[in-house]
Amino acid sequence: QDSPPPPESLPHPLIRGNSETRAEDMSVSVFDANHVAIVFRNTGQRGSGWVVVGRVRDAGIAALAPPEQFTIGDGMAFGPISAGTTSKLLVLAWRDASRTGTCWMRGARLGGTGIRGADMAITWGKPVHFCKDQSHKMAIASLPGDKFALMFSDRGGSGEESFGNSLLAQVSPEAQIDITGQFRFSDQPVCRLEVTKLTPTSFVLAARAGKAVDESTSSQTTRQEAMALYGEVAENELTFDPNPANLEPDKMQMWARGVSLVAPNTVAYAYQDGTDMAVKLAILEVDASRHLKVARQPMVIHKGFSPYVSALSVPYTMSDPHTLVYFEDEATKTSMISVCSWSASAKALSHCEEFSWLNQRVMSFSVVRLGNAKSFLTFTTEGGVPFYGVIGLSKK
Repeated sequence: QDSPPPPESLPHPLIRGNSETRAEDMSVSVFDANHVAIVFRNTGQRGSGWVVVGRVRDAGIAALAPPEQFTIGDGMAFGPISAGTTSKLLVLAWRDASRTGTCWMRGARLGGTGIRGADMAITWGKPVHFCKDQSHKMAIASLPGDKFALMFSDRGGSGEESFGNSLLAQVSPEAQIDITGQFRFSDQPVCRLEVTKLTPTSFVLAARAGKAVDESTSSQTTRQEAMALYGEVAENELTFDPNPANLEPDKMQMWARGVSLVAPNTVAYAYQDGTDMAVKLAILEVDASRHLKVARQPMVIHKGFSPYVSALSVPYTMSDPHTLVYFEDEATKTSMISVCSWSASAKALSHCEEFSWLNQRVMSFSVVRLGNAKSFLTFTTEGGVPFYGVIGLSKK
């Protein structure tokens, strides 16, 4: 049986002594075991993009560097994301307008100055432009060899219909980005992209996509409101399974979502069903042919609307598979966690329980796994003040 996850340390201010910071679009990534990067748009400073890097100690307290602006001049950052490597190299990606913005990437290196005690000092590379007319959040995954896969909605040439695109890039020790190729993963429009790693070289991408048309009949269509597909890097190319898994393909209005690793080749897919007004959870498995299959059809884990849904990978251990989903209880205005046990042999979710981790709403939320049954989360209050906390899960 699971026990409620009390915060090991109460939420801490992400930035001290800076009243000008009003954070939105927060996103956190973990790299090199215990290092974190938190990126956000600072509406208190013209919507510019900022990053806070740090190292999380065993006690759950983070040693955080002062925030640094990663956008140039008056440039804004909408939907910023980041990923890092064991070499302490980072890639940040964002768009510079809420609608029809330009897409940017920028490399960074931690501790590259050679100065003693400056292990959190950032050396910046030049910003790189890679797409335009962007209105949606992107997704990023780190890969071996200081490489990254970045997935995004694209329009390609003038007048072309929107489609799902990706790029493979490498970051040099000097924090410069080299884009080695682009690879289409969907012929349909995509948005609400989320990604989780399966292995060092493979991942599962979740998206809300347009209808897929059967080319043999031209009349049969499949809704892809809760789509997932397998991707991997091999021989300096990104490849995607052309046969995605689609949850509830007869339904519409699937909104916020999150994907997470549960066990080897097993992924949880949580999402907000806007028609039924419920948070749902399904389990997908990757078979020997590297195709995604639905192992457990979606089940309701919470009734009501949540503005965000986030899934945490491996909340306990691989040998004790569980799902963990963060969401909001709209009725009580409380921030919640749902934990379920997964049986691979029975293909069953069981012992699902809900816990409150914060007795208030949060306006922007992001979480990553630290290991040792701990998660590092960042959020903002309704006034835009950013906080972080570490939550540990234990067995009764």
